[in-house]
Amino acid sequence: MTIRFDHLGLVTETREQNQALADFFSGVLGLEVSGDAGEGYAEVKAGAMTIALHTGAMVDISPLGGTLLQFSSDDVRADIEAIRERGGKIALEPLETDWGTTSAYVAGPHGVLVEIYKFN
Repeated sequence: MTIRFDHLGLVTETREQNQALADFFSGVLGLEVSGDAGEGYAEVKAGAMTIALHTGAMVDISPLGGTLLQFSSDDVRADIEAIRERGGKIALEPLETDWGTTSAYVAGPHGVLVEIYKFN
């Protein structure tokens, strides 16, 4: 398997909630935040880890407020097939995104969603 843990995604219901998280990470914890959380997406640099702040995902996460774990991959399609063979529930088949990745989602228990992606 070629996937590597890359991001922790926090998914909020509103842009205001997303901005409040960004303000907490930057204002209270003093961490660098890039992007525009109030517009729906930002990233927090936390040492070697990146925390992605989202106001949604490419599939329905109901209720919002779930956990999105993001793993980079050398071959998204091959990894998704291996996950499927092991009984994984594919929530979103591999697709090319507007922001330059090949991405797919795997549904886990209790609202956990895993993204497998590769920058093209």
